[in-house]
Amino acid sequence: MDRIAEICRSAVAALRRCCSPLGLKASGQPLGHHQIWARDSMIALLGARLAPDDDIQAALRASLSLLNQHQASSGAIPNNVDIATGKPNFRAYADCGLWWIIGSALVAPDPDTTCAILRWYECQDVDQSGLLSMQESSDWEDLFCTRGKGLYLNCLYVLALRSAARLLQASDPKESRRFLYRAKIVSDRVNQWFWYRGDRDMLRHISHTFSTGNTHLQDSLGRKRWMPEKRYLLDEEYYLPYLGFRAAGEWFDSLGNLLAILAGIADDRQTGIILEFISRHSLDAWPLRSLTPVVQPGDPDWRDYYGTLNPPHHYHNGGVWPFIGGFYVAALVASGRLSAAYEALKSLGDLNLRGEFNEWHHGQTGEPMGVRDQAWSAGMFLLAFDCVSRGRVELGPA
Repeated sequence: MDRIAEICRSAVAALRRCCSPLGLKASGQPLGHHQIWARDSMIALLGARLAPDDDIQAALRASLSLLNQHQASSGAIPNNVDIATGKPNFRAYADCGLWWIIGSALVAPDPDTTCAILRWYECQDVDQSGLLSMQESSDWEDLFCTRGKGLYLNCLYVLALRSAARLLQASDPKESRRFLYRAKIVSDRVNQWFWYRGDRDMLRHISHTFSTGNTHLQDSLGRKRWMPEKRYLLDEEYYLPYLGFRAAGEWFDSLGNLLAILAGIADDRQTGIILEFISRHSLDAWPLRSLTPVVQPGDPDWRDYYGTLNPPHHYHNGGVWPFIGGFYVAALVASGRLSAAYEALKSLGDLNLRGEFNEWHHGQTGEPMGVRDQAWSAGMFLLAFDCVSRGRVELGPA
């Protein structure tokens, strides 16, 4: 544990380099991401809040305040705020407010802003299914094809709804119960529509996009419906990454499946299947590759805009992300696999040392490819260490 304790001290030092008077920058190096990003700062907060450092704690609260100051009149929280110009950016908007709710509940509870954000999210349930919809490339994978109803986004929604429910339990029990009820609806829908059973049947994953209530292979006039063909991971069981219009993503989304575990959406059987999948496909060779199989040119989910950043085994397309590795350790702890969690923590520590808390690494070689001193890489290592040390996971207020 001495080595791990030393890595924790290095993580705190990296977080200090990310601190600014306006908040926690995504990167602490001169060449890096110097905006205050909602998801980066709030994911970093999960572990950074545990650091006994006044500058870090002040930066976390400043991040919450800055993002709140630039909240849209609709209730949306910006993707980031540029500290040089003061301008907010809302392009990759989908998950920002949900992370703000989770982060604020831990260090600076704000019931009014939380409720305003969730009112905006209810408007993103565009077909009244209970699930959030989003534009392409608008969540954390902001240069990738995820679209429609995203797994990661809706699992995060469950976490945020439950966090808000706990926050309002004493002051507004009626609203608290409503948020819990909505969280159950989302959880049920994720299990109903996203969980692929390894049966090659795609009907139930896309039937919600039909214009009529008929859920058979023929429409109400007896015409044969077009159905997507399952081409990858045919015999596996896992949560699909997104559900679009008569289309579904086929790759295994590591973060989305891990959040399904941490949000309590996956039951014990599904949790075991997901964690076994990760191990069997060696996604944890370096904790943790973002997806498998990688998207290749010519695949339905390939996009020309991937350019040189997102080829196979790079960036969102199968790159290794240390912050996801932190969620992997947490999921192992949550499932009671403490020995495996400790081994994953050691592996994650080695990766962070190799890359100096890098943003991401090559999916095949583990070579550091992104920016050093990335706040969420450092913060999530601290959370992973805390989960292993305590033998439990705390992602929300008590």
